[in-house]
Amino acid sequence: MRVSNSNDPSIYLSLIGFIVVGLVGGALLASTGVIGPFLVPALLLLGLSSDVARGTTLVSELIMTLVSVIGHNRERNLDKRIILAYLPGAATVVLGAKISLNFPELFMKLFIGVFEIVIGILMIMTTAKLVAERGSKNNITAGTMVKLMAVALLAGFTKGFFGAGWGPIGVGLFVLLGINPRIVVGSSLAIRLLLDVTGGATYASMNLVDVNAVVPLTAAGCIASLLAVELTKNDFRKKAYAYF
Repeated sequence: MRVSNSNDPSIYLSLIGFIVVGLVGGALLASTGVIGPFLVPALLLLGLSSDVARGTTLVSELIMTLVSVIGHNRERNLDKRIILAYLPGAATVVLGAKISLNFPELFMKLFIGVFEIVIGILMIMTTAKLVAERGSKNNITAGTMVKLMAVALLAGFTKGFFGAGWGPIGVGLFVLLGINPRIVVGSSLAIRLLLDVTGGATYASMNLVDVNAVVPLTAAGCIASLLAVELTKNDFRKKAYAYF
């Protein structure tokens, strides 16, 4: 893991940036299940290289996700059926990652940037509108499970191929299918833990994690995650989403 020179004055400015990014990222993760399309570009703007930004994101995201899952479990926002529906996506992550290695670097940078920013924003806005306007299913039929698993396969592949997509596609399309958004977010985070453990360990083993970024990001993100889970208990999200 990388550690920067503590005597550099710019470190303090970066620290503030990492804290702010962590607060926003943690809140997004716990309340919407989306963080990659925001966190990776934000770290790039703060001066991290693309590889280190991804590795730092995965390690920070892992700990934030663990805290979020604990909070959602306490609020009973996890559903075994939804977690089961997400499981196939854990397999296609590896497939997507391997296929992405066959494409030129310039192509990948271009499409990753477009995917993370544009698709991420669109899916968050779409999910927000649906939460405010539609009801949720309590009875999940066999047909619904098949659709959910198909979505999970796609979400897993895009996560591996682009480095993001589990939240925007997996959470967004699950809500589009009418599943309770709080259950979707909580259950998706449980599977995300598996993805983050594998990805984070891989990047850390290649010395592509910035410790000076991970610590403030994670600390701020965990605090924001717990607060965001609390907000999902009431109508705050519906009121906030009405403005999208």
